[in-house]
Amino acid sequence: MKKILYSIAILFAAAATSCSEWDPVFANQGVPDPAAAVNMDSQVNTSIAALKALYTGKPYHIEDDIVISGKIISSDISGNIYRSVYIQDETGAIEVKIGSTGLYNDYKLGQTLYVKCEGLTLGNYGGMLQIGYSDPTGEYETAYIDVKSLIDSHVFRGAKGPEISPVEVSEAEVNAALKLGYKSPLFGKYVTLRNLTYANEIFVLIYMDSNADKKASSNRLFLSDKQWGVTTWAMSASKMKEYLVWGVWDTAQIGNSGDYNYGTVGDPANRTKLINNASAYSVSQYFRMTGGTEIQVRSSGYAKFSDSEIDPEILAGKKVDFTGILTNYNGAAQFTLVDIDGVQKH
Repeated sequence: MKKILYSIAILFAAAATSCSEWDPVFANQGVPDPAAAVNMDSQVNTSIAALKALYTGKPYHIEDDIVISGKIISSDISGNIYRSVYIQDETGAIEVKIGSTGLYNDYKLGQTLYVKCEGLTLGNYGGMLQIGYSDPTGEYETAYIDVKSLIDSHVFRGAKGPEISPVEVSEAEVNAALKLGYKSPLFGKYVTLRNLTYANEIFVLIYMDSNADKKASSNRLFLSDKQWGVTTWAMSASKMKEYLVWGVWDTAQIGNSGDYNYGTVGDPANRTKLINNASAYSVSQYFRMTGGTEIQVRSSGYAKFSDSEIDPEILAGKKVDFTGILTNYNGAAQFTLVDIDGVQKH
């Protein structure tokens, strides 16, 4: 069961950005364009692929004068990407952990981004390489560059160009990428996957109380292995309450796999506690490629489209194409939508 695998993995990942919930992104419309772009092409001395090749299984602190560049392929305007931008060159793609929100105001799709990497750390989270600062806690391999002076000394905006077109990726290419893991140049790229069908399955980890110990079995509710009535891409706190009131999760058991000693959602005390502590949650909606390869389309509970109903025709088996960022989490293919326009049914 996926619940068994996830319950192990999430013990180490539940608080990390790429797998946890985040605060809402406020889209400030009408903000003027940032200062004039710079041209640092002459200083670029390393490709994204060459930078990523420096990682050999542990955090790599960059001491050399390495400068990379790439086109921005992500935006946080929909709220589904948080405190990061993805950039891509002809050799690959990487996540730059800029610790700020409303990034779309300063970093536009198609814009060139230069990163002076000296002093930064190259790290791995769940099979995805990231560039950021060293994490002083040692819990993760990278941390956010979240001080403005540090951002300004490492990240530079170049000229705005045309937006990058997605690369169409086959099922065979996805499976080959999964075998390579973080070494694959596909992960982090802007891609299109075609002809997927709904797998009638979700995964979400919900806490009885998000302020309590998130590793405690008594505080964890896994919804997995079937749909559990969740027909939205993700869920806000209000949508979570609706699902609880509807009773579609009543038989779900509280606890980690093999430790279901804490009753079910339908128990009055548990239901009341969950309603009182309702929060927004990311949801992985599973889809399958034509040969059966599973793709987890993971959406944030704070995304503008989180409570949008999935088209009933898609739920009924209508084929769908996805355009967005291809990612990897511990050997499973995940997919991040830049916005809901990345979903196109046939």
